[in-house]
Amino acid sequence: MNTLSGWIESIEKVIAMILIASMTIVIAAAVLFRYLLNAPIFWASEASIFMMAWLTFIGGSLGLKYKSQASVTFLVDRFSDNGKRVFEIVSYVIILIFMALLLYLSYQWVFSSSHQKSTSMRIPMWIPYLSVPVGLTFAFIHLLNNLVNLFKKKQQGGEPL
Repeated sequence: MNTLSGWIESIEKVIAMILIASMTIVIAAAVLFRYLLNAPIFWASEASIFMMAWLTFIGGSLGLKYKSQASVTFLVDRFSDNGKRVFEIVSYVIILIFMALLLYLSYQWVFSSSHQKSTSMRIPMWIPYLSVPVGLTFAFIHLLNNLVNLFKKKQQGGEPL
């Protein structure tokens, strides 16, 4: 599971770098063309919105991989190490169930919108919409890996939480 999660992490990092560079170039070109050449690029805002959607879901997945999401821990901090571990397991299970439901619904949504085209660029809308299920699938794998590692750490006598 660690191998799959690590492989996906590598792909996500490359995709994120490409998207950030592409967005920078497209937005800079759009500003240049609009204000210096007085010839706006009609598809630039739509392309940057689609790239931002992809970047959001890929970045969110990476955030779950690194456990860098914001959390309020004043209640959890009062538990013993064993209680913290149980609380973490329960929270992972709840999140994974919710994520599985979102995955199912997001794939249905993408397949139902296969006939739509974007306004400016005229690309099929399943391409930008696919950012949701792809990002959620990657996040699901990272969360599942974190849960498996949580069980492995306790079985191997790892350090307390």
